[in-house]
Amino acid sequence: MLSLEEAIERSLAAAPKLGGETIPLANAEGRFAASDAKAKVSLPAFDNSAMDGYAVRSCDLKSATADSPVGLMCVGVIPAGTFPAGSLESETCMKIYTGSPIPDGTDAVIMQEDCRSTPGDGATILCNERVKPWENIRLQGEDIREGDAVISNGSRITAGTIGLLAASGHDRIEVGRRPRVGLLATGSELTEPPGCLKPGEIYESNRAMLASLAARVNAEPTPYPIVPDSLDNTVAALERAFAENDVVVTSGGVSVGDHDHVKPAIERLGGSVDFWKIAVKPG
Repeated sequence: MLSLEEAIERSLAAAPKLGGETIPLANAEGRFAASDAKAKVSLPAFDNSAMDGYAVRSCDLKSATADSPVGLMCVGVIPAGTFPAGSLESETCMKIYTGSPIPDGTDAVIMQEDCRSTPGDGATILCNERVKPWENIRLQGEDIREGDAVISNGSRITAGTIGLLAASGHDRIEVGRRPRVGLLATGSELTEPPGCLKPGEIYESNRAMLASLAARVNAEPTPYPIVPDSLDNTVAALERAFAENDVVVTSGGVSVGDHDHVKPAIERLGGSVDFWKIAVKPG
């Protein structure tokens, strides 16, 4: 008798290979990538400031302390979305904001909290701290380089992945098509809730549970009407479900009693049974 693991492996091997579809990123959370998606630009796209502060040359601040600050002439402002012209000269600085590009000649950013402006015109900035080369600078491509895979084929797409894809130039992504799963419940004793139960009847509950499980893994479940216990009814229900779905899951009708019709119905439709029982309890 097959183990549960062997049964799952054989079922997956027999499952049809589904194609892909391209969808907007906003709809892709939880889906699976159908191909590698590569960055169209590097992240960051250019060297930029990690802080609000001043773009400086680190060598100008080698002697800076709180008791003996170094003064630098502020020669401009770099708002986010602009690119500075020219190169930063010795003993000068530029006001810079988080995300703003780094001007040529700069190799560090000193935080605004470590500086103060002089009284009067405020053009001289007094720096109270040393900075190391490339301190508070995010270098081009340090997160992702252009052409690197943002997500690999077969990987599940998360909200974080969607953010990276958008930041690297994508607005859509190819994903695997969601498998269509037909759900059949067989048994003349079953009835739909919340209807009145006749003597000997029970409410059918498997389809709702299975639909929830299928939706959890990104399948598209379709519950079909309850199938009364007859071979003809079972054949007709299976034939329709096979035509409309990639996978069909049945509950009931799989024992060896006179009213268990799933196996003979499959055989009448030209199918075969690869395995019938697995070693699991409760079964």
